[in-house]
Amino acid sequence: MRNFNHLFYFYIVAKLKSVTSAALHLKTSQPSLTTQIKTLEMNLGKTLFIKKGRNLELTPDGGKLFDICSRMFEANEELEMFLQGSEMSELNINIGVSNEIPREFVTNVIGHVLNKYKISNRPIIKINTGTHEYLIEQLKLNKLNFIITNKSDDDDLTLKVLKEYSMPVVLAGTADFIKKLKMKSLKSSEGILKKVSGFLALPAEDLKLRSETNTFLTKNKMRYKSIFESDIIASIVRSTVDGMTFCLLPLPYIHKELEQNALQLLTSKNGLWEHQIYIISKNSIDKFHFVKKLIVELDMFT
Repeated sequence: MRNFNHLFYFYIVAKLKSVTSAALHLKTSQPSLTTQIKTLEMNLGKTLFIKKGRNLELTPDGGKLFDICSRMFEANEELEMFLQGSEMSELNINIGVSNEIPREFVTNVIGHVLNKYKISNRPIIKINTGTHEYLIEQLKLNKLNFIITNKSDDDDLTLKVLKEYSMPVVLAGTADFIKKLKMKSLKSSEGILKKVSGFLALPAEDLKLRSETNTFLTKNKMRYKSIFESDIIASIVRSTVDGMTFCLLPLPYIHKELEQNALQLLTSKNGLWEHQIYIISKNSIDKFHFVKKLIVELDMFT
């Protein structure tokens, strides 16, 4: 009889593509887990993993074993949830949100979705924020039902992108700052960008939106200076509303400020480039009414 502990350890390592992450999840030491995997490989007479950069990738034999283990252990997980009376119900929905997406934007969208339910039928929503990598890990471990993030994992066949949204990135500032810099007479986007290039509030260097911004400005041969940087998008919006900076942000992120005339657009609503966000799940969660409503709501917001 096979050692099911060895198979379960293999299953978790394969899901997380890392012995270190798997050891933390399994609450065991990394050397011990490595020994368990090597023992399984020796017993099977097959190599299951190869090292690729920082991650472990499955060999063809590893991929076949992972498919078998996935069916076996995921069926057990569903059984456990059924026995606990929570068989994929909508009563509790755990959502992961990338820390690169503004919390206010997400909570506004989710609030609109919840308002479409009768009070007695509203699901309980639990939101967890973190890096994209952390959320993917939690999703694979079934700690989250789905995630909202600005990166996709196209090469991971265990995940499913339920919806992709494209949001135009626009340039905005306050009416007073625009007037102060005498920008009303400027017609071309190139002239406007040159004028504001020394007064930009930008996302922190490690954010995807900052990478896109750098690429756009460099491609357009713009010399620019950031006078404010933050990994919190709301802080960038705040500094712009306070009249200290101009911002380059996805249009939906500053929708409220534009409606209230706290900010004015300096580009068309079509934007300078497009920034993507994704709804990603691990299982067939798209059957949930909540997710369907969320997809429709995000269509309206974006």
